[in-house]
Amino acid sequence: MIENLIREEIRGLRAYKEGGINSRFKLDANENGWGLPDSTKASIVESLKDFPYHRYPDSDSTDLRERLSGYTGVKPEHLMIGNGSDELIQYIVQTFIGRGDRVVTQYPTFSMYGFFTKLMGGIPIEVYGDGAFRVDTELIIDTAKAEEAKVVFLCNPNNPTGRAMASEEIRKVLTGVPGVLVVDEAYFEFHGESVIKWIYRYDNLVVLRTFSKAMAIGGLRVGYLAANDSIMKYLTRVKVPYNVGSFSQHAAAKVLEHLESVREWLAAFGEVRDAFIESLSAVDRIKVIPSRANFVLIEVDDAEWLWNRLVEKGILVRKFGDERLRKHLRVTIGTPHENEAFLLEIKRILGGM
Repeated sequence: MIENLIREEIRGLRAYKEGGINSRFKLDANENGWGLPDSTKASIVESLKDFPYHRYPDSDSTDLRERLSGYTGVKPEHLMIGNGSDELIQYIVQTFIGRGDRVVTQYPTFSMYGFFTKLMGGIPIEVYGDGAFRVDTELIIDTAKAEEAKVVFLCNPNNPTGRAMASEEIRKVLTGVPGVLVVDEAYFEFHGESVIKWIYRYDNLVVLRTFSKAMAIGGLRVGYLAANDSIMKYLTRVKVPYNVGSFSQHAAAKVLEHLESVREWLAAFGEVRDAFIESLSAVDRIKVIPSRANFVLIEVDDAEWLWNRLVEKGILVRKFGDERLRKHLRVTIGTPHENEAFLLEIKRILGGM
């Protein structure tokens, strides 16, 4: 009987499952393996002595939006804080998409765009790039027009490929599609280029970002979006109250107080990433996709076999259930120690030593 009560859209979804495998080196979720700098952690701990745990959080995240305004150059009223970017993606889809509406995405890309689209009864349309996962902007525009897509999602740099689009390519899509363009800049800090201030030039632009990657507080679930008045006035109608906890808001604000530490780490990370990609590219039987994020996508003949061998060695990377990505694994670029361990084991497994 219960089956008859379930919405049709829910019956067709598959539960998103993550984790459950113990590992010495966790390189599967694009986390910041370094964690928060000691000075930032000390500042957070010191400030918690009289923290109002008994009070509900500020539903509008006022202080955090004020601080983010200084970081992003976007007015506080044009920023929204979410319980991770996932919640904000859900709000966007809830606002624009109903049954039968089309949403265009590149392929492959972050799975939550399609997940929430299906949840609302919408239809996700995937646009394939070339064999090296470069985005075909003209095809995205043509597809969005042909499908009368209400929303187009572009992840830049893209997850899971690490590929980044130039700003002018994004502008082409922005001015060419009939609906809203959402640019997900979750990995912006690693790339260094952003279109967030374009919300004041284009009324069909939404930009997503997160504190989970470069800012190193993925466990606290803090994301944010930027949009102009014409979009924000509707997004605020679907936002639930008290959606981000007081401690999460507070810790994110403290991270923004210590931005110099973030910038110093990013400079060091850039060198680590370059060295890791260079070393990995030299390993026989592996093809590395160029990345502007904190991970790399690799292609091997038997990704499932390699993934299992790595798990046996205590190293967890990301494999994909999609048959079209059966030859690929995504590897988070970790600390120098983690990277060295990964490179050592993969060379041994593939016979490169």
